[in-house]
Amino acid sequence: DVLKLRGENYFTGLHPFEISQTGIEVYPRIKMLKNLSSKQKTSQQKLSTGIPELDRMLDGGLQHSTATMVAGGAGTGKTLMGLHFIVAGILQGEPGVIVTFQENPQQLKAIALSLGWDLEAMEKQRMLVHLYDSPVELQPDIHAAKVKAVVERVKARRIMLDSLKDIEIATPNKVRYKDYIYSLVNQFKLQGVTTIVTNEIGELFGPFQLSEHGVSFVVDNVILLRYVELSGRIGRAINIMKVRGAPHSKEIRFFEITSDGIRIDEVIQAQTGVLTGMPVFNNTYSNDNGFKELLNQSRNIMKILQGVEEMDINELANRTGFSPQDLLHELSRLLSCWSVGRMLAFFLFS
Repeated sequence: DVLKLRGENYFTGLHPFEISQTGIEVYPRIKMLKNLSSKQKTSQQKLSTGIPELDRMLDGGLQHSTATMVAGGAGTGKTLMGLHFIVAGILQGEPGVIVTFQENPQQLKAIALSLGWDLEAMEKQRMLVHLYDSPVELQPDIHAAKVKAVVERVKARRIMLDSLKDIEIATPNKVRYKDYIYSLVNQFKLQGVTTIVTNEIGELFGPFQLSEHGVSFVVDNVILLRYVELSGRIGRAINIMKVRGAPHSKEIRFFEITSDGIRIDEVIQAQTGVLTGMPVFNNTYSNDNGFKELLNQSRNIMKILQGVEEMDINELANRTGFSPQDLLHELSRLLSCWSVGRMLAFFLFS
């Protein structure tokens, strides 16, 4: 702590230091940057998230030098979405940095390799750096200095910070935690780095908070991932809750995690309350003529198929009274209206 410096300005407060083989190394406490807007480089360039349908929902992608929070429950795909973003940049020649506190490098490499992404090769090409620290031993100011140094060294253009919850655990003073996140994110902006941070929502279903200590104001964009229960099954839904200063989709859509990564599917149309995880049927669809027609023609087929993993087309034709050709036509029509058909299944069988 610097108590006095005659005739000069100085940064008050406690600053951590380490004693190493090279001597004493001091890490000035990270602080809010003054006049950030005058220093920050502005750009209208959009960066791909690596997920084509998500780019369309974001009106072309994430704006350069912005910060995005991907919030969701455990296992919803937050880290995977961040990986999509980092890998997409590397494939376009943009170096990336991954900062994790739970996923160690070997675990993350194994996950990425199963999706066809060789993170080890990217590291050897000096296009990727993965920093890993245990949240139990994390000293935020020291860690921030190391992250900043790595970003400068590799000239990173993209960074994933996974996750805010781990930093929160390592920062007992919650006011200091908010200041730390604000300062770190704005430091990345000043360096021209586009940031994705993940944040775990504790509530898997029902009412939820994006962040317990109000740090969502720090980021420019918020992408929400939620579990939803439909027709006795657990699915996943995605929504763009916030994009600062730019148009974006307001839709709530299904998404799946496949062998190729995240795939965003159709819009959830016939239900309300989806983001709570406990949707209810939207009665306005009952008055829609197209929906009524679909209801009448599909009821029998869907009742028979409920809970059946597979069935021969001829057997299904016999049980429904359709000819095989007409049945194929009807199934094709249902698939083309899958968003309504999916909701219809919930309506019929709940």
